[in-house]
Amino acid sequence: MSALHAVLDLIEFDQLSGDAAIRRWTEKSDPDPTLARWAAQAVRAIQEAEPKIAATRPDTPVLEPVSRSWGRQRLNAEDVYEEAVVGRRYEADGIRELRLLSTNSVAGAARERTDDAEIAFLVGVTAGARPILGGRWDHQRRFSLGRFTAPERIRVVEVGCADGSIDVRFDGSPAEALRLYEDEAAGPLAELLADDSYRPGYDCAKCLLVESCPGVPSVPGLLGVTGDTRRTWSVTSGREHQKCPDRYRFGEMFLPRERAAEDSDGTRRGRAVHSWIAQRHDRRPIQACRASDVPASSETWSAGWAGRDGIEARLGVQMIGDHALVCPLAGLAGDTVRTEHLVVAFDPVANAVIVAKTDLLYRDDHGWVLREIKTARSPETGDLLTKYPQLALAVLLSEAGVLAEEGAPLRVELEELTGSGPVLATLDVSSDAVLAAARRAVNRLAGPMFTMETSGPNPGKACADCGFVRWCPAARKTAA
Repeated sequence: MSALHAVLDLIEFDQLSGDAAIRRWTEKSDPDPTLARWAAQAVRAIQEAEPKIAATRPDTPVLEPVSRSWGRQRLNAEDVYEEAVVGRRYEADGIRELRLLSTNSVAGAARERTDDAEIAFLVGVTAGARPILGGRWDHQRRFSLGRFTAPERIRVVEVGCADGSIDVRFDGSPAEALRLYEDEAAGPLAELLADDSYRPGYDCAKCLLVESCPGVPSVPGLLGVTGDTRRTWSVTSGREHQKCPDRYRFGEMFLPRERAAEDSDGTRRGRAVHSWIAQRHDRRPIQACRASDVPASSETWSAGWAGRDGIEARLGVQMIGDHALVCPLAGLAGDTVRTEHLVVAFDPVANAVIVAKTDLLYRDDHGWVLREIKTARSPETGDLLTKYPQLALAVLLSEAGVLAEEGAPLRVELEELTGSGPVLATLDVSSDAVLAAARRAVNRLAGPMFTMETSGPNPGKACADCGFVRWCPAARKTAA
């Protein structure tokens, strides 16, 4: 988004046309051609959205762009903490409008809406904000704030850069904005400020303290590669790079992608089954899944993805019912079960933060267990560690002592939900052969990204299920 904001600054503050702004930005920054193509399309979509936004406030059709960011300082107990909003800012005639740019559409049922609590935070801060003076924020110093001018009306509008769609998320008085902040945002924010626990995740690679962070175990040689540039690595990123290095690179640039192009019938069914089971595992108090914990109507449950014949939906319902036969949650306490949990480690040799998003992490009488839950029409008969590299990474994390308690290593399980029933396998993490196979599987997936043995596009077969075809010059040439 920083590239897009740079172009919009040229349009709004240097009075350039959209095309001229793209040319100026391209000349000064020499961007990736794919990023430039997307930025040009996004600018056109935003300009198409402008009259739609103006129509939602006919009393004040024109607002002026604001160059300074908005922020405020508040006293919390004895500490001063600072709040700021990020987006495009506009003002006129007592109206203060914040626009949030989304790479995708914000129209229709499939839109990616900003969380309601986040909207409450944004409107509250916008209502009481002052301009932040100076250049880039310095996290070591407090804001220097300009004069406060009380607004009369607060608006927050989402804009879809894919199609120029808009969604007015808030339009009201400052009093209403501040009340919404207190009702919806103040509580979660207070909990966040009071929580001094470590929350490792995908952003850890940006942290200067990650090498010494108590929340991120250091595992030298975990990936079996050497790296100079700090980066985040996961099985997903490794697979993306393996299919096509540019496909991985476009994802790192956060370009919008056509998810529908990437999904097969089996992928959609697997995602739906996984989501359904995860919701059952999140219940409190904890309870084991039952055979009756299936969608009441497979047609309603699968309406958005199953297609006409309903075979995938019926298979999915069967898999959810079969999971009850091997669900491990019976008798476990709430603090011993974590769904969609991130396990994070740092490999100083690879200079990489490794993130593993686990399907299910639970603790029984013998220690922590990481279980991967997969769906397939038939059980896997080949090399499980190659087929499911998540298992290989989990084995290496176990060997490194990650999540070990009182000498009990992390145990690794695979639950396959298949057309012929559930299959549960426990990997022997102490076996030298299993460890060697896990190292080979992880290194095979990670190696090319770090050594750049393969770089640039890989047009052809990889384009068939790629969500970036719209932007990729190589894919366009192939299609031609």
